[in-house]
Amino acid sequence: MDTEQQSPPSQCPVSRVKIDTLDAMQQVLRSKAVEENADVSADNYICPNALAAINVREFQQGNLAMSNGDVHRQRRRLLNSLVRPEQLVRFREDIILPSVDRWMSRMVKPNEEGAFGCDLAGVVELIFLEFAAKIIGIEGVESEEGMARLRGCALPIFGGLSAAHFEDREGVTNAGIEAKHVFVEEFYRPSLEFTRRQLKKLEAGELSEEDVPLNLLQMIATQAHETYADEDVGIKEAILFFVATTGTSAQAVLSTVEYLLDWFEKHPDDRALVEDMEFISNALQEALRLRAPFVPFITRLAVDDVDAGAVQVKAGDEVQAWVARAGRDAAIFGADANDFNPKREVPEGISRYGLAFATGAHQCLGLRAVLGNDGKSGSHLRLVQGLFRAGIRRDPQIAAQLLPLKHSDDPRDQIPTYISFPVILDNWSPRA
Repeated sequence: MDTEQQSPPSQCPVSRVKIDTLDAMQQVLRSKAVEENADVSADNYICPNALAAINVREFQQGNLAMSNGDVHRQRRRLLNSLVRPEQLVRFREDIILPSVDRWMSRMVKPNEEGAFGCDLAGVVELIFLEFAAKIIGIEGVESEEGMARLRGCALPIFGGLSAAHFEDREGVTNAGIEAKHVFVEEFYRPSLEFTRRQLKKLEAGELSEEDVPLNLLQMIATQAHETYADEDVGIKEAILFFVATTGTSAQAVLSTVEYLLDWFEKHPDDRALVEDMEFISNALQEALRLRAPFVPFITRLAVDDVDAGAVQVKAGDEVQAWVARAGRDAAIFGADANDFNPKREVPEGISRYGLAFATGAHQCLGLRAVLGNDGKSGSHLRLVQGLFRAGIRRDPQIAAQLLPLKHSDDPRDQIPTYISFPVILDNWSPRA
């Protein structure tokens, strides 16, 4: 590991402002006086250290999430074309739902008692990896071997991008760098060259536009934004999309399944509601409210003063927005805000998912991809519904495995990142 990496000088005595109420967080995140900053995100701003500097250099600096101002607006407008309504329908119907059938058929196996089961974490990850491959433009994943190789990159890269939140930061960082090398050398660069060849054939009239669907690597290959001329920026943009469409999507589905299993144990009559897409949508949004973005907080840097009522932010302050805590704000979501309740009454003007997708200029691009254009037709919802139709329950013989976050005495911060999630499918029928 590059322990000689130079860190920026300490910013002390600049303060770290923690926000955990929904109203104040909305005001701050929507303010033009706060910006994304890679050093702040990596915990390298107030207390610089070599590991944090590596995290900035290898995973964060230059991607969409860490850009601001005109560069961010221009690139966001460009990337919005990847999640247009018609694109989302194509992704759902032509990519994600067919991959659900394919990977479930491959991965669900009988155990010694004859019950059919699988590691749901692995299956869900593979499903969203196919989605990631298509939206980015990654080639070489047509075989099970290629997909397995790409899958081996997913969780370590998620860890590398978010290393500041994990207990074993050095181990997580090193694993992330190794996975990044595999991703870049075996997938990113060969896929970018393939895209360039496809575009030349399109220009020569050898292919039609239908043969060359829009994806991120096309934008990078054509330098649709001037920053994409820098290979490092393109790589980090692809890594951001890779994590957003695999890691966070998989954890959202797994958390929804976990919460619903517990809910149906207490409310068995509600199991019939798996056919109601509004109920499924409410359940997924509840899971997001309680856990997303699957790390305890997101960060911003104040470039000017912000008056958010009870919270005062000064220029230069590091802001930590504890999103899952704000999602449990009893003043907004009621006295049972810490509990999962898919039938919760939410105040008018408040999103059921809280601030799971953030808000303001940096609101997550994936909002419609998760919930669908109407809030009830997203691929994630259809996947959850299908799992309960298949009679899903926890495997009583095998415990789930988690990637440990940093310790916190506040139970609101105990957000699981599942490495495995063994389940039994009582209604599963193997295909001939």
